[in-house]
Amino acid sequence: MKVELPEKPSGEWRYHDPDFGDFHKLERELRRVADICHQCRRCLPLCPSFPKLFELVDASADEVAGVALEGFDQVNELCYHCKLCYNHCPYTPPHEWDVDFPALMRRHQQARARRDGVPLARRLTTRTDLLGKLGALTPPLMNFANRNRLSRVMMEKILGIHRDWVQPAFHHQTVKRWFNRRRRRAAAPATESSAPNGRVAFFTTCSVNYNDPVVGRAAVRVLEHNDVLVELVYERCCGMPFTDTGDLDAARRNAERNVADLLPQVEAGALIVAPGPSCSLMLKEEYPRLLPESAAAKRVAAATRDLMEYLHGLAKEKKLKRDFKHSFGRVACHAPCHLRAQNIGFRSRDLLRLCADEVELVDACSGVDGTWGMQARFHDASLQVADKMLSRIKATAADQVSTDCPLSALRIEEGLGIKARHPVVLLCEAYGLPTT
Repeated sequence: MKVELPEKPSGEWRYHDPDFGDFHKLERELRRVADICHQCRRCLPLCPSFPKLFELVDASADEVAGVALEGFDQVNELCYHCKLCYNHCPYTPPHEWDVDFPALMRRHQQARARRDGVPLARRLTTRTDLLGKLGALTPPLMNFANRNRLSRVMMEKILGIHRDWVQPAFHHQTVKRWFNRRRRRAAAPATESSAPNGRVAFFTTCSVNYNDPVVGRAAVRVLEHNDVLVELVYERCCGMPFTDTGDLDAARRNAERNVADLLPQVEAGALIVAPGPSCSLMLKEEYPRLLPESAAAKRVAAATRDLMEYLHGLAKEKKLKRDFKHSFGRVACHAPCHLRAQNIGFRSRDLLRLCADEVELVDACSGVDGTWGMQARFHDASLQVADKMLSRIKATAADQVSTDCPLSALRIEEGLGIKARHPVVLLCEAYGLPTT
């Protein structure tokens, strides 16, 4: 087939490019990529976007040329940025056809946000630090509201979050408060001489800091147990929720401020470690795109590691201790999409094999990715995406279920009533270290 080449390779686009949100040029690229996808259809089973696209193409006598721009808007709404199609596609850069469907969907979303605005309810769900700080002030009240059926019905009507979506709990003692209090009470400050395996800047993520502090405590203890000096550096969200709504200005502001906070740590020789796949992906890939002229952003990106990626690196260098006190039986280890998108291998599975009798990998999508899966209007479609993951986890009959992704953990709890735990928590328990 004859395929039109792109006006500009996807790698050359920048978020601040004047033509990035130009609907005329965007529409031309949407149709070019849609024609390639229509001829290929390899990504049909991955997510709802592709079935919708092919449905629109097949319904038109003129195929892609007959699809209205509103139809492409529908395709974009169904994309939740899991990025699975990028690794699945045979035409990604440096192929001359230059198909980067996730980047195109991000561009389309940003253009729609500029054209239509972002609804107030959607903007509120992206203010994770504000919600986290409020929740940490009054956790009993916030947690009661998140569990109460009447308030959940009201939340669905006002914020659009489905009443059955499991909301994360809030805690007064955030990771940051725990870490600072622990440091004040220490008999002597930790030094690099007492940490021969180097130092890390621990970027807790908003989810771990406010909603799952046990992960943060476990991570610090596992790192320190393996002779790593830990400095906690977290002031604000990585900005990923803003990219979900197309609010790239807000994402850029967070990126600039986080880079300014993290760069001194990098200059001092630390690696940046993040316990959430979406956040490590954001720092690695999106910060250089949001701040293309910033050498600091590139340095921060190059120094960023996912938490289990970092620990696996220690194991590879024979620096990870194997003095486990406890072992687990059968573990179902879920591999989140945003970890697979980083192409770093299944590091959580590999590490859990050190302290479990058997680890079964579940590499299937949870259908959440950001705020998409919790929205009432997409909830049923999201559950259909997650069905494969939930079915496979259930079939393992595992003693423990583990996932690096906090949103996947909530989906597993919603679908199966099982609390999935971060692999670093299992490692911490295997070492016999406290998680409280």
